Amino acid sequence: MISDVLVNALDAVSDAVLVCDRQGSVLLANRPARELFGSPVPMSRTEILRHPLSNGAREQQLANAAVVVIPRSRGPLSLAERERVAIEQALSESGWQLAIAARRLGISRTTLWRRLKQYGMQRPAFAHAHAG
Repeated sequence: MISDVLVNALDAVSDAVLVCDRQGSVLLANRPARELFGSPVPMSRTEILRHPLSNGAREQQLANAAVVVIPRSRGPLSLAERERVAIEQALSESGWQLAIAARRLGISRTTLWRRLKQYGMQRPAFAHAHAG
């Protein structure tokens, strides 16, 4: 288990730090990482490294974990990055129901579908089980 001392120390770091287990699942995201990604934080190392906000990320492999550090010294997000973040948030909040997410974003389902394809975004495995 991750100690409270380590959690507090990582929260004090200005760069975004995410700690993943051997399988690539995120175990810990420090405060700057949570602020950078918003809610939800990517669930896996692969999602983190593919995310547009992760440009410039450094990764360190350890014996039983991987640590991904994303420097804070980024400029403002590009329009495409902000759009992707908004889409991810709407999809997460709607449980990946495209019609609801599109309505929240003020775009058509077709436009949302095109953006998903453009950004290479796919429904997470857990969302398939809950889709009706």
